[in-house]
Amino acid sequence: MPSLAALLELTDDEARGQWGRILQRVHRSPQEPYNSVEVVLCCALFRIVDPHRFGGRNIHLIPKEVAYLAELFNRSTRSINIKMLNLDNSRPNGAASDVPFYDAMAADPVHFTALYECVVRAARQMGIGPDRLPDFVDRDTAGTALMLCQDNLPHGPLMEAVETVAAQIRARQLATDDAQTFRVAEQKIRLGQHRFARNVLENYGHQCAFCDFAPRSLPRQKLLIASHIKPWAVSNNAERLDAANGIASCPMHDAAFDVGLITVNGGLRVHRAGPLQRSLALDAGVDHNFGNALRSKLRSPSRAAPNSTYLAWHQENVYADTL
Repeated sequence: MPSLAALLELTDDEARGQWGRILQRVHRSPQEPYNSVEVVLCCALFRIVDPHRFGGRNIHLIPKEVAYLAELFNRSTRSINIKMLNLDNSRPNGAASDVPFYDAMAADPVHFTALYECVVRAARQMGIGPDRLPDFVDRDTAGTALMLCQDNLPHGPLMEAVETVAAQIRARQLATDDAQTFRVAEQKIRLGQHRFARNVLENYGHQCAFCDFAPRSLPRQKLLIASHIKPWAVSNNAERLDAANGIASCPMHDAAFDVGLITVNGGLRVHRAGPLQRSLALDAGVDHNFGNALRSKLRSPSRAAPNSTYLAWHQENVYADTL
């Protein structure tokens, strides 16, 4: 098992050597320790996979990226899922460096990005192409690993949710460092929000569902937002992660939806509240952005359509207040 120092100080030469040994594996061995390359990639997998959703009877439903790594590492998907659960302190008996590494990577996204790129770069140099090892980490304009839509998490409810998750870790007697437990719990919640945002933006083809704005030449500029229909602060954990509780929108239409100037009915028709409707005739700027530019019907998502329960909540608790 690699030490924390070995993980944090991984070099290109070491990564190439570890890839070479991985590629020479002939048989799957459940007892084969994970090397640094494998641990870094399992940590990166949290950006797209929630390991708590899979195991036992539904392990075959785990996302394809896990299957890619399983084939590449000559391990089972179950083994990789278990390693991820060890990293985020959800299981006992993980390697001593698992949770400290997960914690360190959450605290330092620049270092995490450097390690991830070291591992991917070494893989390419060893002849492992994107078809076998896809790049699944979003980055900001500076090239640093990015967590999407974190501004949508209000501080008070976020801290309450973190304490709930931390208490669950303590109850399983997995916690040894209270400060570390709190940080790991917060990272779990933030990763859930990142995966939610990623799924929602993909669901709407990276376009605003209200006006079709699609800033594909300006990615990672916060010009598209994955917004909750029923707000994160008043949703339970399942609702917070449900892509059917999300709509992709530009900042302007996101703000209008959040304050109830527009809403969407069960048939996905877009409705304007009374104040907005009256403003169209008085303000050319409002008319420009909320007149013909506003779709009469929400853009159709590719997978998860907005759930009528969330839409009804918005109509009754947000939109109704502005009529």
